[in-house]
Amino acid sequence: MRSFKESIAIVIAMSVILAGCGGSGASSTTKQNGTITKTASQSTTVAKTESSAAVKSTTAAANKTASKNVDWPKKTIQIIVPFKAGGDSDFNARAYAQELEKQLGKPVVVVNVEGSGGSVGTKQVKDAAPDGYTVLANHTSFLINKANGTTDFGFEAFELVGITAANPGDIICVRTDSGITDLKSLQAAAKAKEGKMTISTTIGSTTQVSVNMIIDAGIPMTPVDVGNASDKTASLLGKHVDVIVNPYGNVKQYIQSGEFKALAVISRDDRCPSFPDIPTAKEQGFDINFPTRYFMAFPKGTDPAIVEKFRSACKKVEESDAEYAKMIKESYYQEPFFMDADKALEFYKGLEQTMSKYSLKKSN
Repeated sequence: MRSFKESIAIVIAMSVILAGCGGSGASSTTKQNGTITKTASQSTTVAKTESSAAVKSTTAAANKTASKNVDWPKKTIQIIVPFKAGGDSDFNARAYAQELEKQLGKPVVVVNVEGSGGSVGTKQVKDAAPDGYTVLANHTSFLINKANGTTDFGFEAFELVGITAANPGDIICVRTDSGITDLKSLQAAAKAKEGKMTISTTIGSTTQVSVNMIIDAGIPMTPVDVGNASDKTASLLGKHVDVIVNPYGNVKQYIQSGEFKALAVISRDDRCPSFPDIPTAKEQGFDINFPTRYFMAFPKGTDPAIVEKFRSACKKVEESDAEYAKMIKESYYQEPFFMDADKALEFYKGLEQTMSKYSLKKSN
């Protein structure tokens, strides 16, 4: 039988051995061939990292499941278009609404709330209840409103769904009977009239920027605010202005009938495959390119699961809805397009400097 002292000695020895092996999770350091190696603490760190990764993975999976199972929608969803009916923004919202009804199982209606270049409708959505039943459908002009000072907020005031459509190309058009055939002859005519030729615009919209880019490129004209895309077409038909800038879908029938002459595409550097006969401004020697992208967004504070469910429905429309693809191709020569929120924010950030340059504050 061991003595009391022997028993104590054994306990102390075992404690030392266990401590050396890192049994308590403490760090153990050894030195071999001049190299210091961590053992127990390293294992603990790895274990913690793996545990953290597992939690993140589980959380992501739970969020994904929540987005699928969220009890929404229960009633009609309103998509607010901050412009008049009949334009390209209105068309894109209605095209989506029709297909989103099938995806979400509830009515999706478009409401036009025009005013101040889109800022009135945009503010209405910003101030709406974040319950998932009010959505903003706007485009690049959203940031022009901020640059002009008609709004004091940007995307930080919303839960961005993403970019849901892309304009294939804005077109500079004149009446065919003007005799103008390209940008060089437009420039010559504009200079001969000492800047008195008129070009339609909409203050607060994308043409505020693109028209000023045309003028800065050496084609002196006088901008006239005539309204939305449909109003611009009517103004050229009625000879109220000399030149317009519009999406191809708004002017194609008049180009095809011979009433309008398309001079240049000004929202891309390469020719659009859908209308390859129309040259770009760039290939004619004019540095004019201002793309239009359409987005959707919820009021700030909307449940992320609702935003994700809506985003998922939008992506399904873009990826696999043949009826939608046919509709936008036939009407506006568009191709299905979707860009997630993070990349969309990067895209719009890249345009902010151009928008600021041509804002009313800078122009004045």
